Amino acid sequence: MDKKRLITLIVLTAMVHLATLSVDQQWLHWLFKLLPMALIIVLAAASSGDGRHGSVYRKLVLAGLVFSIGGDTFLLLPNDPWFVYGLGSFLVGHLFYVAAMMTRWRGRSELQNKNGKRHGMAIGFTSGILIVGYSLALGSRFYDSMMADDSQKGLWIPVVVYIVVIGAMGWSAIMSRSVLAAGGALLFIASDSLLAWNKFVGELPFAGVLIMATYFGAQLLIASSIERGGQRRMLQKDASAASHNG
Repeated sequence: MDKKRLITLIVLTAMVHLATLSVDQQWLHWLFKLLPMALIIVLAAASSGDGRHGSVYRKLVLAGLVFSIGGDTFLLLPNDPWFVYGLGSFLVGHLFYVAAMMTRWRGRSELQNKNGKRHGMAIGFTSGILIVGYSLALGSRFYDSMMADDSQKGLWIPVVVYIVVIGAMGWSAIMSRSVLAAGGALLFIASDSLLAWNKFVGELPFAGVLIMATYFGAQLLIASSIERGGQRRMLQKDASAASHNG
């Protein structure tokens, strides 16, 4: 299938899922939650990167997507034990994403001059500070709410580990210099933040729609980042900035 048509189908099935959130038909909800992810996996499998690093990146992203759809399946099941399994599955998926982004660092460093690397370090430091600050603020708010509820206290450590890992995923995606990967990672952080807030702090208006819209967008962007165009655009910006600074 043509990739543009496949992406259109992903978007349409994701929109159907958002519509099913207000429908009391569990099978319909399950089907259209998992179908967009299955199609995103097909998109990733049909994509190709450049050279050895691109091939490794593709395989690692595919592994991350497979663990993500596993996490989706666990989260469809009721009660906290399944939530923990879902959290664990997504955590492993994020570790694969981190590993994928790290392969892009190598390819990027080969194309950067001294000024370009200095520019990259500045971006890394700034984004790292912002992500750490956001993670600490969010974790602190979750801690206050979870410690006040005996049924949630046991989830605190898994949640902390997850916050650390998804923060690392977001930072590594920014450092990979792929517009698509960075955008996907930031949407993932937004989606998981909304999900956790809705579960541990208090219900948010339109939570289901916001959580799933940002989630599907995140996974689609990360899968699309297998193609190297997004990274090239950021590398060109780096080169332009380095030339200007030089």
